[in-house]
Amino acid sequence: MLAIITAISVVFVLFNLVTGAKGYAVTSDSMKDTFNRGDVVFSRPCNFEELKVGDIVTVGVADSDGYFTHRIVDIDSEKKTVTTKGDNNNSVDPMDTASSQIVGKVWYSVPLLGYLSIYLAGLTRTTGLIILATIAVALISINFILEKKQKRRDNDNEQN
Repeated sequence: MLAIITAISVVFVLFNLVTGAKGYAVTSDSMKDTFNRGDVVFSRPCNFEELKVGDIVTVGVADSDGYFTHRIVDIDSEKKTVTTKGDNNNSVDPMDTASSQIVGKVWYSVPLLGYLSIYLAGLTRTTGLIILATIAVALISINFILEKKQKRRDNDNEQN
C-alpha cells in the first residue's frame, strides 16, 4: 500500500513538473463555492494575451511572498493589467494587477490537499521537521512490521 501511495505521489509531482503547474493552498474563503479553504489550486504560466475575463489567475503579491487566486473581471490591454475579484467578495480587489505579477492561470484544483500545507506553514521549522521525522520513522516501522508478518506467513505456508 505504501509503495502504491509513493508511486502515485511521484507520478503526480512529475506530472506537475513536466506541465509547469505549481500548487497554491487556498487559505481564505474569497473564492468560496469555486475553491474552498484547504483546496490546492494548480496554476500554469501563460501569456498575458491568452487571458480573458472570467479566467481565474494566481497572483504574486508585490510587497510580500504571498499569493492569491481570484477571477479576472476586467482587462486593460494597453496598460497590461487585470482587475480581479474573489467570487465570494463584494467588491473588486483594490489595486489592478500588472501582468508581471500573474503567476499563471488556474488549470485544476484538488480539494482538501492544502490543509497539510496550511497546518505546516503555522509551525516553526523545528516542529515541522520533528513531525516529518516522526512520520518517516512510523512509516518505516509499519513497513518493517508488515514485512515480518509476511515472512512468518510465508514460513508457515512452507511448513504446511
